[in-house]
Amino acid sequence: MAACPSPGQWWQEDQPLTTRQALSSATQQQVVLLGEQHDEVSHHRWQLHTLAGLHALNDELVIGLEMLPRSAQPALDAWVAGESDAATLLSQTRWDEVWGFDAALYMPILEFARMAQIPLIALNIEPSLRHRLVNDGWENVPAEERYAIPPPHPASAHYRARLTEVFNQHAMDDTPAALERFIQAQLTWDVAMAQRLAEAAESGALAVGLMGLGHVTYNEGVAYQLNALGINDTLSLLPWQTNQCELPATTYADAIYILANE
Repeated sequence: MAACPSPGQWWQEDQPLTTRQALSSATQQQVVLLGEQHDEVSHHRWQLHTLAGLHALNDELVIGLEMLPRSAQPALDAWVAGESDAATLLSQTRWDEVWGFDAALYMPILEFARMAQIPLIALNIEPSLRHRLVNDGWENVPAEERYAIPPPHPASAHYRARLTEVFNQHAMDDTPAALERFIQAQLTWDVAMAQRLAEAAESGALAVGLMGLGHVTYNEGVAYQLNALGINDTLSLLPWQTNQCELPATTYADAIYILANE
């Protein structure tokens, strides 16, 4: 490694990048994934910083939100069009019910999209639909009732191992059947977001997805499903905080941004 990472730097494959290099590369993609820890304010500040940089380089930007299901799309459209205020947006999207994390963490990004007239798209699906797909099977849920989302591509061995570790840390029911339902639920979540981002990318826009770290790390979640859908030009970008001269494995993300420890 050439040097210790410093706050404000982009890194790729153990080498620092300038912001121009990192963002110029990102704008050449079809889809860019920006991971987050949902309750970490510095992650959302980094996402806003990155979105502003991407928009400066590419006017044809679309921002996808893991936070909301597709039923929230009309409310997002009205918000970007200036037809509703913040209270109405949060009420119509049922933010507290469907997401739960403090909306104040996300409002600067939502305000930026509205100011710059950047379309916002809801990436998620209702938990009830996810449960139907996992428990009843994809073949038993008509395509029009699942937004034409295709069945997910099977998880890689490494992703299954990581999901199994998460399951074992939190499971109340540790049977093999429960584990498989958990893994299939995660894959359903991944492919639902991938399909919506793929639709946006195929329209010619640079589709930028905001979502939890677990869907982005090691390119095993949403990026993996995007690849199965034929979207090969993707880039995973993640924030990284460290007190020491250390970086994650180069497979952790396509590039990382160093945040100061707070």
